[in-house]
Amino acid sequence: MLVRALDVPGLAMGLSEPMLCNDMMGWRWRGADRRQVAAVLDASLALLQRPFGPGEAVVVKPSNIFNPLIQAVMALRPESRALLLYAPLPVFLASVARKGLWCRLWARELLEGQLREGGVELGFGPADFFRQSDLQVAAVGWLVQHRQFGQIARALGPARVATLDSETLTAAKPEHLRALTRHFGLELSPALEQAMLANPALTSHSKFGQAFSAEDRAAEQDFARRAYGDEIDKVHVWALEVARVNGIALDLPHPLSL
Repeated sequence: MLVRALDVPGLAMGLSEPMLCNDMMGWRWRGADRRQVAAVLDASLALLQRPFGPGEAVVVKPSNIFNPLIQAVMALRPESRALLLYAPLPVFLASVARKGLWCRLWARELLEGQLREGGVELGFGPADFFRQSDLQVAAVGWLVQHRQFGQIARALGPARVATLDSETLTAAKPEHLRALTRHFGLELSPALEQAMLANPALTSHSKFGQAFSAEDRAAEQDFARRAYGDEIDKVHVWALEVARVNGIALDLPHPLSL
């Protein structure tokens, strides 16, 4: 939603999950030399950062399998700035449960990638994940990503990295969009601001395109709570204990300032 809303001629060009980012991770996982990865990543960023219109910024929303390369990207482009956007853990668990089999499988694929990167250090052995439910696996992936987001935000500081959760964003979309343009250093004239806030992305489903209101979103969340509430609650409590034992803070530093 955010990358589409910022895709306004004269302001910025948005790229949502460009395949080039996924290809970089696939090449890395197939055993590419790390020095070659850095050189090809630099060339890839040079391609991605070219706007279609003069004077426009480029805003890239990569797939989260690209997360292990975030700090490399920020180092290669020291002028770049990032927003780390996430759903609160219970909201995320409800979303995985509600979306059904394909999303539960996606959560396992996410964890598979994190295991390849060696970032899952939570006290579990390889066999433990076979004994965990789909939502437990999803929670592990969320915790690994959340710890990584916290590390990135603390390492790079508030001038370069801001954090934001989905519920805070959806409660005040215009205010946070304006704040995000400031964080990204975009010059927002009254006409560009009007075009941005009138973008259909703000009132449509981010994946399927149909009209989608705050009430529709609340109804989806209510359905998930009614259908899977017991499972969500139990896994949430379990995940909070995993976070406590491993020192993972649930509140990320440098929230996007209004």
